[in-house]
Amino acid sequence: MSETKNSNLKIVIVGASAAGLRAAARAKRLMPESLITVIDEGKIISYGACGLPYYLSGDIESTRALMETSWGTLRNAEFFEKVKGLDMRIQTKVTNVDIENKSISLMNKITGDEKNLQFDKLVLATGATPIMLPGIPADHQRISTFKTVEDAARWRKKLETGQIERIAIIGSGFIGIELAEAFTSMWDVKVDLIEGENRILPQMLDTDMSFLIEKHLKEHGVRLHKNCRVTAINDIPDGLEIVTNNKTIKTEYAIVAIGVHPRVELARQMGLKIGKCGGITVDKNLTTSHPDVYAAGDCIEVEYFHGEKVVIPLGSLANKQGRAVGDQLTGRKTEFKKVVGSACVKVFDYNVASTGLTETMAARYGIPTRTVRGTFNDLAHYYPEDKNIFLKLIYNSDTQQILGLQAAGEGNVVKRVDVLGNLLMNEGCLEDLLDLEFAYSPPYASALDPLYMLGAAALNQEEDVISVDYNKSPDSALILDVRTPDEAKNYPLENTMHIPLEELRERVNELAKNKAIRIICSRGTRSAEATRWFVEAGHKNVAYAGGGWFMLNKES
Repeated sequence: MSETKNSNLKIVIVGASAAGLRAAARAKRLMPESLITVIDEGKIISYGACGLPYYLSGDIESTRALMETSWGTLRNAEFFEKVKGLDMRIQTKVTNVDIENKSISLMNKITGDEKNLQFDKLVLATGATPIMLPGIPADHQRISTFKTVEDAARWRKKLETGQIERIAIIGSGFIGIELAEAFTSMWDVKVDLIEGENRILPQMLDTDMSFLIEKHLKEHGVRLHKNCRVTAINDIPDGLEIVTNNKTIKTEYAIVAIGVHPRVELARQMGLKIGKCGGITVDKNLTTSHPDVYAAGDCIEVEYFHGEKVVIPLGSLANKQGRAVGDQLTGRKTEFKKVVGSACVKVFDYNVASTGLTETMAARYGIPTRTVRGTFNDLAHYYPEDKNIFLKLIYNSDTQQILGLQAAGEGNVVKRVDVLGNLLMNEGCLEDLLDLEFAYSPPYASALDPLYMLGAAALNQEEDVISVDYNKSPDSALILDVRTPDEAKNYPLENTMHIPLEELRERVNELAKNKAIRIICSRGTRSAEATRWFVEAGHKNVAYAGGGWFMLNKES
């Protein structure tokens, strides 16, 4: 890994956010003699956009905190010039790129001055733009997207001055969920969360996991409207009327958080290849269809671990891509490999995380799947701070290759997703979950990590100890409750037969072998063991409720 022979390269980078500035700083460190110019249309650069909802909620006192280094220095243009040695051109628009002559035309948005720069290498880190519903004026006083520091400051001012009592948030992805919490918890604003799909966090969770989050949101006063695709927003006196395919919702203000699309206008003008998902096409070196043009960040398509191309606008990936581009510019052969899409979000008291494919995605790609679910202790079950976590594992039913994990609960779900995400990167299978080694001490973990137990449950399923979604039990099935008498009394289930596990071994033969049986306990562990007993006794249609009573789709 050596530097390029020509350390006097002229490099132009368009975009002064995570990917662009990471690439610029890395290249400048490795090639101090190079001339690196960074161009951005905005006035505020290099801020933690993912922290904006937490400024709105009051968890972060000032937007300045999102623009500072960890030691308190403001990351403005002057900082990047003095500390990183970059030529910063902010509030500057790119008007044209002559790729054949390697010339880029700029216009200062304040003065109108125009300038041409020559370059040897060009990097596009143009990011993504929030998607706005059609027909909404850009300057509407009651409707906006939520992307910039200016957006956050504007909404925070309205909240601080008591101008908002009710708001509709359209879209239940990361931003929508975080905003729902911000408006509710800090400001006691009535929130209507509107989602066009049949579940919230639809790109992250399947329906059976999503309902856990939906229940939690409702407990905190958020009103959910699923299967509601917005068809129009009309102005009414003192507010808005949001028209959907299912209902009309009246509110005072609305934030549209239905996603982003890659900013590829400049790439199109240059004739670069654009992928089917709308992002710039790059190879493993993050080179575009032109050998002297790289691209990184939210504007590109990346390769998912199972081979499909996708757009995943995450700051974590943008930073990694930026460093990889910086290396490439200096002649180092750092590749950006496939991604698994690991992500997490805070929802009031719940932590939610996922990695890889959901069942819904796998079905879309034609991949055969099986799943197991479980409710687990985050720490040793006897430790005072132990919390429940809910996990769902998806794997290929033909090959036993792991495909994805969804996790939620008050405990630490992120570390489980991080571990499994790395297994996905290495094409891990179910057996690999049993080979993983986890640090153990009661204040930090249980003796057997939930991922180990989930892997064991999946392997048991391959031996006919079947895990099912209790909510989809056939009407003709006998529901067998194996909880203790106190559990069954305190948390009753209707239309069930109750035999505590401690009595069941001697009573297995009381149930007909041709009867469909679904067994349930609190978490799924006891019911899984009971299912094994029935399988060994010759029952052909028996399964247990993965995750147990805690994962039921009920309001109790």
